[in-house]
Amino acid sequence: MTRRWGLQATMTATYVAVTAGVVLLTELVIFGVAALSPPTPLTRQAVQGLAQATAQGMTAKLDNVIGKLGTPKATQLDGDLTTGGGQVAAGQARPDGNGGVVIPRLTTAECDVASASFAVVVSRAGLVLASSYPACFPRGSHGSDAQQGVPRKVLSSFVRWAIQGGGQAPLPSGNVVWATAPITAGPGADQVKGAPSGAPSPTATGGAAGSGGATAVAMLYLEVPATAPGIGGVTVSPGLVRTGMVLLAAAIPVGLAFGLLSTRRLTRRLGRLAALTQQVGDGDFGLRVPVHGHDEVSRLEENFNRMAGQLQAWLDATRQLGAANARHEERTRIARELHDSISQELFSLNVLAGGLRRALPAKSPVLPQVEIMERTAGDTMREMRSLLLALRPVALEEADLPRALDGVCQAYRDRLGIPVRAEVDLAGLEADGLPPAVEHAMLRVTQEAVGNAARHADPARITVRLRGDRGQAVLEISDDGRGFDVAAPRHEEAGGLGLHTMRDRVAELGGLLTVQSAPGEGTTIRARFPLREAIVTGEAAVGEGVAGGGAAGSGVAGGGVAGSGVAGGGVAGQSITEEAR
Repeated sequence: MTRRWGLQATMTATYVAVTAGVVLLTELVIFGVAALSPPTPLTRQAVQGLAQATAQGMTAKLDNVIGKLGTPKATQLDGDLTTGGGQVAAGQARPDGNGGVVIPRLTTAECDVASASFAVVVSRAGLVLASSYPACFPRGSHGSDAQQGVPRKVLSSFVRWAIQGGGQAPLPSGNVVWATAPITAGPGADQVKGAPSGAPSPTATGGAAGSGGATAVAMLYLEVPATAPGIGGVTVSPGLVRTGMVLLAAAIPVGLAFGLLSTRRLTRRLGRLAALTQQVGDGDFGLRVPVHGHDEVSRLEENFNRMAGQLQAWLDATRQLGAANARHEERTRIARELHDSISQELFSLNVLAGGLRRALPAKSPVLPQVEIMERTAGDTMREMRSLLLALRPVALEEADLPRALDGVCQAYRDRLGIPVRAEVDLAGLEADGLPPAVEHAMLRVTQEAVGNAARHADPARITVRLRGDRGQAVLEISDDGRGFDVAAPRHEEAGGLGLHTMRDRVAELGGLLTVQSAPGEGTTIRARFPLREAIVTGEAAVGEGVAGGGAAGSGVAGGGVAGSGVAGGGVAGQSITEEAR
């Protein structure tokens, strides 16, 4: 699985880790904000609501106690007038975290009318039955007379029998919020034991009945300061933590599914590319990978196809170059054998014929035959020298194109005595010179054209011109020889195959070769090569030209220096034609 799914497994694991990390980081940020967010002070309306909720909770608890005990003692109710939740600061209410406020047991010895949190149970007559603040609201009283009777006035002002109420009040000690609620019991319940004697019973005084026959037996009065601190911006509750853990656990399969789906196409493309790369490494350069999209992988696919194409072209060029080199080596071997054997024998034959001619008397009947033999031997020697020159052509690896063209012209001037001039003007060509394929084609066309002119036209002068013309390289070979009728079929016998070879060589590079000639007016051969098209031509033509092999190379060689020494025909002329073919 590692070999097949290594990349996909790695990327999928990365997706899972990133997804889980993002979820975890988000939860940590939320918890951090919740822990660090400052509490917002509660409004009076919020404190009022907490007081109302606390009063209702206390009365419900007291209802249950009375319902179970029938007539409980007053002291049994004191414990139900307090709620837990921590210490309470002076002058502030404290939320208990459960929707209410904290009501502590105030055990001070003296009554302090400063705003405080407390609860009191009073009878219908206004007597205190139970209290969480005995110093200000002692049991059996109407409230303490301390502080100018403020506690007594509070109970008489705010408590209305059997009516649930609440509100806000500004007191000399500070603003407070208060809430009242009736404490009820079932039918037949008597007043709370421990109430002062003379307190009328609810039934006797016409107490209000609650729902279902319940009767109000006492009233709860609850008071807290109107200000209270907040409990924090966000509470990190256990439920919130569990929700975060569930989300974190759900992120793992989500990341896994997303990673598998998002990497499937990518890994398939890379796998196909890897398989084709292995096949190309084994030597199959003809394979290509389909290109999809415009991403980095598509550029990799395009580069792979380009690389495979270049390797295939290089392999083809190498094979053709190897074949051409083999032909070149074979031609070199033949030239060496001809020079070392046949050339020496022809030289000996020519010397013997010359000696025999000089030894014979002028009236000898065999003298004409001896002279023909001497002339034929000399012509054959010149033909052999031309053939050896053709078998060893000028190579562009040893010289640039201008010097190679000049070398061809120099060979004809030195070996055959024909004035051949080269005029090269590279000013109109591109700065980086001609493509190699064009240079080799120009050299071969020059050798073929000059050889044809020397062999067939009997010229007094041959001119080779190379120039640039509007993105084209133009090669012209002109002579002032006999010329010929281009449309006449007989020129096929004397050099038409060479013209076909030149046309094919120029056409391979996208060029055009034209011939202008007429009897008695000389001949001009013009080859035009489009440089941009030649640049993208394969290396096959270059390899063919380098070695000097192939039909075109041999045609140039055979039609080169070899032919002009026997322009009148005969055996030597026939051998030249065969070499050109």
